[in-house]
Amino acid sequence: MGWLDKLTGKQEMIKNLDHVAIIVSDMDRAIEFYSKVLGLILILDGRPKGGEKKSFLGTKSKAIVALSEDKNRTVLKGEYVDGVNHVAFGVDNVEESSRILKERGVQFVEIKVGEDGKPNAYHFVDPDGLELEIYGDTGKEVPQY
Repeated sequence: MGWLDKLTGKQEMIKNLDHVAIIVSDMDRAIEFYSKVLGLILILDGRPKGGEKKSFLGTKSKAIVALSEDKNRTVLKGEYVDGVNHVAFGVDNVEESSRILKERGVQFVEIKVGEDGKPNAYHFVDPDGLELEIYGDTGKEVPQY
């Protein structure tokens, strides 16, 4: 079972995740959400280039999301997109981050509570219905839940 050895870490090939590519229906709205609500920095603004309008947002040192626009994509308010269950973002202080998101108008669809009874993850949706999560370090090895 060579493939299983690779999956279980006996021979690691994948070391990190650089960014998640997300298809959005409105690039302007998505950039506003990911920058103003989540606080990501616009690294590359693809809007002036037309076409797919690929834009990258992240931190000072790393791309987190790559946005591509498809104006024909329709998701009704309250619907979730198909194909991806959710994207999780690690934060230093989950309580502080959840407070900031709430102040910015984010409504949580799920709050996960740890064994200590305190929230350790918050789920919410972006303007296109993609479920997102912020989580804090639980001190457990992978998987954290």
